[in-house]
Amino acid sequence: MNRFDDKRLTDIVLGEAILALLSEGDPITPYSLIAKLQQMAASENLAFRKQACISALLEVQSSLTFQHEGLFPEAYPPEFSGFQAGSDYPSGSKMIH
Repeated sequence: MNRFDDKRLTDIVLGEAILALLSEGDPITPYSLIAKLQQMAASENLAFRKQACISALLEVQSSLTFQHEGLFPEAYPPEFSGFQAGSDYPSGSKMIH
């Protein structure tokens, strides 16, 4: 297989993991996706599909690392550093309106 085929199979396996989570009624989060990909890799008998599961797993993990390392801190001024995910207000905000 060439690099393009490897990437394509990785994308297919990632899609299969997402569809499996949806069909099971599980939330789609990076952590649930990582768990599903680990499960898929462990149960896979074909070496090339097992490698695709591992590649997809590494892709999801690297996206988490990228987000958490704050590779572009200049995009977020210090006054925005206290915001919580899903909130319009900084964490610990005393706003009541």
